[in-house]
Amino acid sequence: MNQASVDYKKESRIVINRLLIASTFINVGLTIVKYLLGKWIGNVALQADALHSALDVLSSVIVFSAMFFSYIKTDKFPFGLYKLENIASSLVSLLIVLTAFEIGYSLFEKHEVLHVSIFKQVLTAGILFLIVILMFLYSRYEKKIGIKYSSSGIVSDAEHIKSDLFSIFIIICSIIFSIYGLNIDKYVAVIIIVMILHSGFELFKNSTLALLDINIDKKTIKAINLEISQFEHVNEITSIKGRKSGRFMLLEIIVKFDVASFEEAHRLSTEIEKRIYEKFPNVDNVIVHYEPMEKNIVKICIPQSKNNQISEDFSNSKFFLIINYDLSRQKILNIQEKQNDFLELKEKKGIQIALFLVKEGVDIIVSTQQIVNTGPYFVFKTHNKKFYMVQDAKIDNLEQLLKNISNKINIKHVMEEA
Repeated sequence: MNQASVDYKKESRIVINRLLIASTFINVGLTIVKYLLGKWIGNVALQADALHSALDVLSSVIVFSAMFFSYIKTDKFPFGLYKLENIASSLVSLLIVLTAFEIGYSLFEKHEVLHVSIFKQVLTAGILFLIVILMFLYSRYEKKIGIKYSSSGIVSDAEHIKSDLFSIFIIICSIIFSIYGLNIDKYVAVIIIVMILHSGFELFKNSTLALLDINIDKKTIKAINLEISQFEHVNEITSIKGRKSGRFMLLEIIVKFDVASFEEAHRLSTEIEKRIYEKFPNVDNVIVHYEPMEKNIVKICIPQSKNNQISEDFSNSKFFLIINYDLSRQKILNIQEKQNDFLELKEKKGIQIALFLVKEGVDIIVSTQQIVNTGPYFVFKTHNKKFYMVQDAKIDNLEQLLKNISNKINIKHVMEEA
């Protein structure tokens, strides 16, 4: 894990903890204000809602506790306890649904009608309305932070606060309508109950799916795919799988590389992991599995000084045999003879020839040991081309030579898979 991911964890933990502590104190404050206002105007519904806010303090404590312990990693839980956040989110969603049923139940309760001055009722409604505005703005800010850090616990806390605002809004309506002798707050309450239930069920669904290890969303998969595709030698992205654990993601990626060695494949997979940590800081763990690219039809190049003779001086080869060869069937598909158009060059002749053959799509170069540590050799190595070294420059049987190359490649693939 790189420094960017570590910094992200540290930053998100500080911000989220501050929000949860603030939410706890806000719920305590709401409990006191609601109870005092309810007693002042003799509104039983408002006093009952104060009790509900007291229970919200417990909700905030549950979420805070889950977030606090989620960072713990042990031998038994090597990936951390991030799913505690999803569990807490599920519990909060159930509290939201319970809030909707409480509001619905209160509609059928008969409360004693007390004679209170219009001034007290208007002032109480005004204070509650101000609370609704401030809490609505706070819940929006909290949800924005929750989305930014992919925290289901923070999002659920924001949704819970928003659901509580609906119950306060109904009480405001009942106070105002009672002044004019109207009684339509029940109809408003029904609409609000439906909205709260929808919010609670959506939150419960998302939390449950995360607990069941649902794959990450398509948008994120597409973004990860785009980042990996930018790497040279990535031939195919076989699969991208991931799961949410709290606000973090755990990824498993399978790719196929067009490289010649395990060392190069390992280096490339490490670079991909580093890039993902940088671009997606909420990734807690990523594993890149690399596989060799399966290529049945290859282009084999044989530099020649004369017919049936492999050139021992690559740069001064008179022509090149380029053979399309089917490895699985050990069959020649096509043979082309390319003249060496670089013979007259005085400098970097071999390098220009090598670049030309790379452009032609050559996969394997048949040569003697004399090519090792020369300019063409390093050009081919840079482009992950393979060599088949021969001791004898004379070609007695072309088909047998190609079969020997095919067998060597197939044996190597079997060893790699093992």
